[in-house]
Amino acid sequence: MRQLIPTLLALASGPAVAHPGHGHGEGFSLPHFLSAPGHAWPLGLLAVAIVAGLFARRRRRQRPRR
Repeated sequence: MRQLIPTLLALASGPAVAHPGHGHGEGFSLPHFLSAPGHAWPLGLLAVAIVAGLFARRRRRQRPRR
């Protein structure tokens, strides 16, 4: 069970590396990383996780201690 998450992450990384556009023309440009779905949804998910973490941290600090 300890190796389930690393195994799933390793299997999920293959399609992101193998999509067309890398090494051909502008495959390594900023617009490519922001517009290609293989890059855009992980960046969006990271942004949502950061915002959720900041809200949780703020709520924890505002809660009165008993």
